[in-house]
Amino acid sequence: MPAYLNYVFTNTRQGSQTGKEVIISLPPGPAILLWTNSQSSPTLTGISVVSDLNGNYYNSPQGARALALVNQLHQLIANNTNLPFLKVEYDFPNDLLVINGVNYTVLNGGQFIGQQFNLAISSSPTKAVNNLQSVTDPFHIWSRNFFSGSQVQKLDLDMIVYNSKANNFSSIFEIKRSNKVSFNSWQPYTADKPNYEMIMNLADLLNIPFYTIHHDEVTQRVISPTKQVNVYTYSSGVTSNWNNFRSFSNRIQMTAQQSLNLL
Repeated sequence: MPAYLNYVFTNTRQGSQTGKEVIISLPPGPAILLWTNSQSSPTLTGISVVSDLNGNYYNSPQGARALALVNQLHQLIANNTNLPFLKVEYDFPNDLLVINGVNYTVLNGGQFIGQQFNLAISSSPTKAVNNLQSVTDPFHIWSRNFFSGSQVQKLDLDMIVYNSKANNFSSIFEIKRSNKVSFNSWQPYTADKPNYEMIMNLADLLNIPFYTIHHDEVTQRVISPTKQVNVYTYSSGVTSNWNNFRSFSNRIQMTAQQSLNLL
């Protein structure tokens, strides 16, 4: 887990006194994926939560709580949007996808996902992933080959925050770790605009803010609380366009510890 997400997880895993909890996408463990196609983009066509069936991620007390949060997210999506939501568990060695509790072969399951999310299938779809030992995110590799690379967009949502006191999801986070440019010069990359706009679409649908957190900590496992981070904020109905979102006038610099107040 990257340094900033490690820091957030450490400070929220007990539910904390603030009542804030987080779902962090961490393949092959549960990962929230946003989907769309080239005709609909940036409007989303589906959301899934994906995990390795053999990882038994939901069997521990911590995993059971994660599953409860996933179910809360499913309910929120159902209540506030028309988006299909799929809980997908994969077992590629046994040619198995379990989707919303129903067993499919990998081929049939992939076709079902494509139908639900309006996604074009590749001309030569992959049935399963070979040599799983060398792959850290098998579902990503499989889906990249199964669905059309030119017509399908898929994005891992880094983190969404649940407020147990208010019984709702309160914010979305995208985390960027980079020291390729100076800290003070960093802005969201124009090449990533389609991905940002997919997250903005979700923020609009749920009417919650979306924060991009950038930091340049690339050596430590956990970011220092005093480390400075860049924060770019998207607020539905307030941030009018992409250029305004990525402008320096929309940037706030604060410590990692101070950024916890955004949760």
